[in-house]
Amino acid sequence: MRTILTRIATATAALTLTAVLAPPQAALATPTAPADPATPPPSLVEASSLATPGPLKLVFGSLQADDLEESGEDEIRVELKEPDGSHYYIWPTNGDEADTKVRTCWVWTSYASDCSAGSTQRAAGPYVHLTGSPGATFTIEVWEDDHIGDDLLLRIPVTIGSGEGTQYINATSPAGKGFSYRLAARIEPA
Repeated sequence: MRTILTRIATATAALTLTAVLAPPQAALATPTAPADPATPPPSLVEASSLATPGPLKLVFGSLQADDLEESGEDEIRVELKEPDGSHYYIWPTNGDEADTKVRTCWVWTSYASDCSAGSTQRAAGPYVHLTGSPGATFTIEVWEDDHIGDDLLLRIPVTIGSGEGTQYINATSPAGKGFSYRLAARIEPA
């Protein structure tokens, strides 16, 4: 399957992910009473006409810096990459980076956040909102800006599930890298 990403220019720079979906399958229902012969039994009605999953949205909860890549402050940003290599800045929305001290927990959506006790919670502000269909794939990356060359802090490959229930995304930088970042997000019905 090939994921197609369309960027919509709006005041909040909305971004939509769309995936090519498999053909609809028949529902597995059996009529309990004789039906009108002109109406097909429920077992022949396409599943997509019974319950089509609606669009799903990516909700960023929080990004916590437990240990920095550099001393003092890291300048971080969040990007989204498609399988074809295209990438988009998700946060901060001004194309800059956010100055981050150790134990800072940036919070986008409080109900989806995962800040540790004792962390300094800061409002992250707006981010680019994403919607997608089941099966869409992309990668969330957290980068630290460096004058010599930017450093990848966290890479999270994501495949959007069926849309039945909330899909949680919780990732931490690999141990032994000299820094530690933790991202909490989720995919839920739009």
